[in-house]
Amino acid sequence: MTNKSDLTHDEKLRAAYAYLINGVAQHHIAALYGVNQGRISEAVALVAKAVGYPAKSEKDEEPKVL
Repeated sequence: MTNKSDLTHDEKLRAAYAYLINGVAQHHIAALYGVNQGRISEAVALVAKAVGYPAKSEKDEEPKVL
């Protein structure tokens, strides 16, 4: 898979939604879009700030019970 240098606006919104609302790990989202995890982290922070949603990091997440 070829790596991209950046995400489109739509991809940033979808990535942020997947992470913030659905709880998908950033590295999984990055693999789907062919970018590094840092791009997803930037997108999440940008979208969260724009909509007033408190950004969270993967370290802050509580373990999910399956």
